[in-house]
Amino acid sequence: MGSSNRKIKVFILGTDNINWSIDKDREATVYFLKENNFEITNNFLKANVIFCVWYDLLLNPRYFWIKWIKRFLNKKIIAVITNDVTFYPQKIEILREYVNVFIAPSEKIYKYLKENGIKVYKIPFFVDHRIFKPFLISKEQVCKKLNIDWGLIKDKFLIGSFQRDSLGSDLTKPKWQKNPDLLIKILNKLPKDRFVLILTGPRRHYIINQCEKVGIPYLFYGDKKYITELKDDLIVNNMDTEKIALLYNLIDLYIIPSKSEGGPKAILESSLTKTLIVSTAVGLAPDILHPDLIYEEEDYKKIVNFTKDIMEKKINVEKYIDYNYQRVTDVLDEKKLLEKYAILIKNI
Repeated sequence: MGSSNRKIKVFILGTDNINWSIDKDREATVYFLKENNFEITNNFLKANVIFCVWYDLLLNPRYFWIKWIKRFLNKKIIAVITNDVTFYPQKIEILREYVNVFIAPSEKIYKYLKENGIKVYKIPFFVDHRIFKPFLISKEQVCKKLNIDWGLIKDKFLIGSFQRDSLGSDLTKPKWQKNPDLLIKILNKLPKDRFVLILTGPRRHYIINQCEKVGIPYLFYGDKKYITELKDDLIVNNMDTEKIALLYNLIDLYIIPSKSEGGPKAILESSLTKTLIVSTAVGLAPDILHPDLIYEEEDYKKIVNFTKDIMEKKINVEKYIDYNYQRVTDVLDEKKLLEKYAILIKNI
């Protein structure tokens, strides 16, 4: 990209400090801006552009200084929408006063902001295809790499769920956005001797307790003592992306039961690893997944029957896997994303 881009200096705001989703978004932003030869600066006073990778930060009183430097120093502000903002219109009303342009990861959020007269670009969350890919090894070999006892899951249909779904403020309660009770409803309708639910990630306390309550067979990949002792495991059970990628290669089906999502990135990750996935019509699901794989919460039995048919090998899943893979590789094409970031910064 042109050396003239170096005249534009960008200060990047936002981190979760645990190498979780926001940190990954920050890494991707730095990568695409640097590849375009924009200069990244750690001094916001020297920046032309302040790029906030998590728009909620701008609502925190700690960051109200952004509003003032926008007004008095004429900085340009970019903010990434990280969840389904249609549930929180009041946030946009506050931020539209001083954010120059928003980034929407999905068509749904893009259209919503456009219809409300807000300047917005559509750029999806980025997931690295060099990490999330089919490994072309047997499930038993995946288990060896992850130190999972193969005997615990041999000959079982493996269903995955790798999202945080317990409240940080009260680990006994679910995050309403993630809707883990719907996943429990679906699993409770399946033959329990035929499948195992594979869980990983921090704050899985609620769903594990529900599984035990209704007798759903599961395997938790992580340190379970934090679950039994009802302690926050945000750091200790925050898995490396390489391990998550292996887990996608282990499972047969990933189920998203969410009510509200900006992504989730599981849609991109599953599709890149050629793992079959079904989802409620949230976030990126309509942008990536085959329509047959999207369901409404009220019609969850569609997924129950679909899963049973897969177990019985009544459905050829390859057409769905190929469809998702083609869609995700197109959406995450790095040349296209580089161009999107270049246009975004230059036109702000």
